Amino acid sequence: MAPFVIAIVFLGLASANDPECATSSAHGQQGHCVTVESCPYGYYVSGKCPSYGNEVKCCYSCHYGGCQTNSSIGAGIGTLSGAGENVTSPYADVRATWMSQYDHANTQFEMAVTFAQLQAKGINRVYLNVWADGQIYFRSPTFESLGIRGFVRDVLGWAVEEGLKRGIEVWAWFEYGLISTWGSNPTASVFSTTVYNKGWMKGEAKGYWWMDAGNFEVLDFVAGMMQDAFDNYPGLGGVQLDEHFGQPYQLGSDLVATVNDAVVYILEMVSGKVSMAPVSPPQSSLLNFNMDWARWASDDIGFHEYVPKIYRDLASTFDYDLTQIIAEVGKDKLIPGIRCIGSGANTPYDVLSDMMDRCEAQGLGHSVWYSKCFTLLYPDHVHSGAQ
Repeated sequence: MAPFVIAIVFLGLASANDPECATSSAHGQQGHCVTVESCPYGYYVSGKCPSYGNEVKCCYSCHYGGCQTNSSIGAGIGTLSGAGENVTSPYADVRATWMSQYDHANTQFEMAVTFAQLQAKGINRVYLNVWADGQIYFRSPTFESLGIRGFVRDVLGWAVEEGLKRGIEVWAWFEYGLISTWGSNPTASVFSTTVYNKGWMKGEAKGYWWMDAGNFEVLDFVAGMMQDAFDNYPGLGGVQLDEHFGQPYQLGSDLVATVNDAVVYILEMVSGKVSMAPVSPPQSSLLNFNMDWARWASDDIGFHEYVPKIYRDLASTFDYDLTQIIAEVGKDKLIPGIRCIGSGANTPYDVLSDMMDRCEAQGLGHSVWYSKCFTLLYPDHVHSGAQ
């Protein structure tokens, strides 16, 4: 068996709160400075407990029980390389799915029904799309500072509330990343017209108009929206970017350093957990989007996790690619993405189940594209690994 490392950090904390936390409230609950892992459902905000260090946050869900002001915090288990067959990832229990802002999300009641269905399927995390085609599905002062209308409805607020009830962690997925609009017209929407006039546009590629990853005004805008999600939704688990935060090769094949600098800048600007969901294998991501995520993972530049989209039709192909990715980036921050619904034929359930089984056999969690797989396509199936 491969060796493993367990890092333990002991925090000796006073029982008193920092005033900024103690005098704040969210959804009628007072804040308490507690360790991150003891805050029920992760319903906390950062920056309000400066006296206690980074592992202590202002929690607004202590009424559920379990909050602690001192404890032992495990920093994760795994080999240094993370490539051993019997090594378990720190995120091995993640059973996630992506969720469109359009599906089951017109009212909070629809959201509640969907989350009940997902809970019954063993789903414990949802990556919810909140940023698409110049429109937002959450409250963002950063977006509003542009002086244009883009807010549709507060889908993120509904999801976080229902997730807390169901034990499902919600992450805000910023699907459009650096994309301003789709199609051939760079001024097709109010948002794309605004950023075009600001000089934020890089060019057209892959059927979309992309903002410039080398423009700090652009990066401040995206980082600001991401931080707004953390600031305005205390129960949020994290935020997620994907390949749309890259720069397609059609815009230049020499943009790897630009994208590297952009992601480092974003990670420095955003205070909470940031997930990356790139295309796979890593070489394809590098060639097509100038995103060197294998190096980011190896250098541990700051992403909380990597959820590569290993979207394959056959379980054997998925297994091969997963093995190659593990060998290249390890398991420590890996949550494989699996295709169920997409362009072409849907993935048969037995094939989908085989892919999930393979992840679990490797000591890994997984995320399935996308929620309709569980609510509409296979509503009567429950994977044997579901909790």
